[in-house]
Amino acid sequence: MGQCCRFFNSSIGLKITMALTGMLLCGFLLIHMLGNLLILFSPEAYNLYSFNLTSNKIFLYTAEVGLLGLTLLHILVAIKLSIHNRRSRPERYQYKKNTSLSRRSWYSSNMIITGGIILYFIVTHLLEFRFGEEIMTEQKSVPMRDIAASVIGEFQDLEDVIFYIVAITLLMLHILHGLRSAFASLGLEYPRYEKSFHVLSRLFVFGVSAGFIVIPIWIYFVGV
Repeated sequence: MGQCCRFFNSSIGLKITMALTGMLLCGFLLIHMLGNLLILFSPEAYNLYSFNLTSNKIFLYTAEVGLLGLTLLHILVAIKLSIHNRRSRPERYQYKKNTSLSRRSWYSSNMIITGGIILYFIVTHLLEFRFGEEIMTEQKSVPMRDIAASVIGEFQDLEDVIFYIVAITLLMLHILHGLRSAFASLGLEYPRYEKSFHVLSRLFVFGVSAGFIVIPIWIYFVGV
């Protein structure tokens, strides 16, 4: 037990924990994005999807506690790793021009800052859609919360649309660096496949970000 604790408190252990929690959260984002896209095809189908997810309280609370635990662990490890890195490197590196395969970039150097903005977005997002005003509807005589109406109402305001797009963009930049670092931390990045990992991580990030961003843009300019 002592050796296990020492390992996960080491720089390598922290990086592995950061990688695993980050990749699990990326999996959640992919599923969340695919579910959200339903609103563009049918608000009724989106409401039914949300109802089926939330009506099973055991599943709902287990998923929420799990996501909260992953998020808090990811944040705490990020803070601890940042402090560890600063102590081991008192003088900050001078900024160097980024190359195509280098991990050094503005967002990689400011992961804590972008992470804080993303955390603020997550909290406001939860307050709005999880704990906000409940608009009710009925489908086939089954009363359910009209989440679609809340989402559509939220994205009628251009300021909310812009804030959402900026937050998602920062989130995806955060993940773009995080994924490449995660593969390296887990020992999965080999020189032979480095370019492939680079391409796949970009495809994932751009695909998920496009899926999220198209929703407010479509609702605001086209409507559903």
